[in-house]
Amino acid sequence: MKFQISKNKIEHLVEFISNYIDSSDTYPTFRCINFSIDNEYLTLVGASSIMGAKKRVKVDETSVKVTREGSVLINANILKNIIKKFDKFVTFETKGNLIDIYEGTTKFTLTKIDASEYPQISFDEPENPLQINSKEFEKIVSDVSISTTQTSDKLISVIYKCINLHYLHTEDNRHAIRFVATDSYRLSTQLLFIDQPIDLNIVIDAKNLKKIITKDAPENVGIYFTKSRIGIIYEDTTVWVVLNKAEPIQIQGLLQTKFSRHYQIDRDELIRTINKALFYTNEKDKKMAFNFSENELNLNYEIPELGTGTSNTSGLKIVKGYGLEIDFNYNYVKEAAGVLNPGLINIFISENADKVLISSESDKNHIQFITPLRRY
Repeated sequence: MKFQISKNKIEHLVEFISNYIDSSDTYPTFRCINFSIDNEYLTLVGASSIMGAKKRVKVDETSVKVTREGSVLINANILKNIIKKFDKFVTFETKGNLIDIYEGTTKFTLTKIDASEYPQISFDEPENPLQINSKEFEKIVSDVSISTTQTSDKLISVIYKCINLHYLHTEDNRHAIRFVATDSYRLSTQLLFIDQPIDLNIVIDAKNLKKIITKDAPENVGIYFTKSRIGIIYEDTTVWVVLNKAEPIQIQGLLQTKFSRHYQIDRDELIRTINKALFYTNEKDKKMAFNFSENELNLNYEIPELGTGTSNTSGLKIVKGYGLEIDFNYNYVKEAAGVLNPGLINIFISENADKVLISSESDKNHIQFITPLRRY
């Protein structure tokens, strides 16, 4: 195998594929990028037990030139460090048990890893994948992920680290995928509208799902689902992540909650008022008292033995019900409000004040639930 490629192109390709490789994988070949080249395409594949990616680049005899077809495995971390040493064009050439990577007098020789040792990685690519807006998908995943737990504690239920995706036929006769995530203290859900019905109810690790849409993805991409994977396809690129076997999240009962209080406030005004009351932050003291009254929201943040911070805004409107004093983890409220659309937001509180729903006036399909803190 021998080919030459521009430094910028190979650097981008290796950086991309490396995102889907576990450098500490117990299976050594999974720490590598699988290169194969013929007269038409240079193909790079990287994978782990939970995700994989494939990139194809056309041999155009300008940025990619092929002299001899072939395939080889190269350790991803080593290759990333080597590529930084070059300037314009990099040549890869296998000679027996070795592979030379060079430009001019700068040369590195590595022991070749036999490409036949690389496992057969399947890239299930349907002919007509479902078309979605990549930026909208990426934002929804990011928005609902705030309600997943970030801890690596193995005692924490797996579902709290995941996002549930299931098909929904809406009341206004539209097709959608509902995204749901919860850490048991809060829950986020949002809809991605699609143009056809699908059979879907899957669970995916949130951290893995975030990697499925990359910076170079175009506005429209294809998405597909199998019994074990979710994948994205675009412009000679395929990325997949495996599904989790956890039971899907049931939220129908929660969505049918009856709310006796309804308040409205500008999103940015709410976040600004919370920030004004904060004078010290740590991982332990997150409780903040929210006093909702006619045309006013008063906040009180107290840290025992340190002091108290207060703030208020006259930007609150009571739409239904009456005032209420209630405690929240202020960070949950800030994060929930922060991912909603700018402008007016709605705050709904149940009769027993044990469930709180926050949504944007301009997007009723994006919902954030928060459980208030108990008062003793």
